[in-house]
Amino acid sequence: MKTDFLSSLIFSVGVTLPTILLLILGMLIRKKKMIDDRFCEQSTKVVFNITLPVLLFFSVYGKHVDYISQMAVLSVGIIGTISLFLLAELFAARFIAEKRERGTFVQAIYRGNSGILGLAFCISAFGDSAAVPASIYSAAVIFLYNILAVITLTRSLSTGSVSVVSIMKGVIKNPLIIAILFALLANSISLELPAPLLSTGNYLANMTLPLALICTGATIDLSVFSNKTSNVVLMGSLGRLVVTPVFMILIGKVFGLDGMLLGVVALMNTTPVASAAYAMVRAMGGNSVTVANIIGITTVGSMITSSLMLLILSQAGWI
Repeated sequence: MKTDFLSSLIFSVGVTLPTILLLILGMLIRKKKMIDDRFCEQSTKVVFNITLPVLLFFSVYGKHVDYISQMAVLSVGIIGTISLFLLAELFAARFIAEKRERGTFVQAIYRGNSGILGLAFCISAFGDSAAVPASIYSAAVIFLYNILAVITLTRSLSTGSVSVVSIMKGVIKNPLIIAILFALLANSISLELPAPLLSTGNYLANMTLPLALICTGATIDLSVFSNKTSNVVLMGSLGRLVVTPVFMILIGKVFGLDGMLLGVVALMNTTPVASAAYAMVRAMGGNSVTVANIIGITTVGSMITSSLMLLILSQAGWI
């Protein structure tokens, strides 16, 4: 694996640069008035209700993995993510005065781009042998991410008290969760989709990230740093880039992980905030500017933190 900081940094830049360029493109074409807020709002609805569910479906469909053989890394992913979620909820309730911003902050802490950038980080660092544990980790936490996102956004964006029933309704009706459940069902019955349907699904899935990132970039507003919302942006970004990976590495050590498996956990949690967080916040009526800024900062910052994390862990003899 790569232990040299410069080579790790070059790789990280190569993986995250397309994301950064799409964010910049969104900022530029918004500035040129080629797109506006209405375009972003309508596009986000398409992403959230159609293309992102299709992407998640195909990220699970046809992938039969042995979860039992990877129980240690799977446990770290599930327990660590839930622990981060609960701690972030407590922190937000105590230190974030604006209730409607709390769900965005909480998502920033626990929800990384594990499905795409995380897998790329792991396979590049450790080779094809990392594909199985990284894929299992990613599949489990992506499902968990969406359930927790519905819970935190429902709580923070609700104007009144929130019941368990209303949260469960939100989970059951969430198109992202429905898509993953359908994929698991299709796998369990060995369902084979016809080629035309597969091709159409892939077309839709391939639309997701470019469209979501362009809209995210178009929503980035640097003037946000001049008002109180900047505290949420800065705390969310710092938490994602520093606190989350350190916390998850320590959880991994508690479970006895080392070597490649600990590296998988570390790299999965040095990824930037997932673009799906933007789609969910905007679709549910939250402050899309805040989450867009957090995604932009963590995308750039993850190039450094992922490289540093590899270097520090390798020098410590943990991977």
